[in-house]
Amino acid sequence: MRAITIALLGLVDTFRMYVRDLMTAHVVTVDPSESLARARQLLRQHRIHHLVVIEKDRVVGLVSYRDLIGKSDEQTAGEVMARDVVTVQPWDTVRNAASMMIGRSHGCLPVMNQGQVTGIITTSDLLRAVARPAANG
Repeated sequence: MRAITIALLGLVDTFRMYVRDLMTAHVVTVDPSESLARARQLLRQHRIHHLVVIEKDRVVGLVSYRDLIGKSDEQTAGEVMARDVVTVQPWDTVRNAASMMIGRSHGCLPVMNQGQVTGIITTSDLLRAVARPAANG
């Protein structure tokens, strides 16, 4: 994933694109106390790879489908979540978001606006942005 993100940095530099232009506004969230069985169900139901973990209206972690591999359904999202969450704002550039993804274990960044989660941007969103001009060209 690191190589893909680095390659995207050079490509998106030619655009003046912002996170708000690419982010997914519908964010699926879980509470840290939710079981991994529930997390798996949400990932399948929404056909997504990342859940944002929210506690008391704050982002406290991320859970990806990879975090669930080999884990018991009885474990909780709080037990397996990545706690070092980096967020972006809707007006951040796509280049900045891509830079922030480098070296991170999760290929996504929650998008925050005035203390609220308003979206999520993923490496898939970045790839679609890069492919878009070629598809239209």
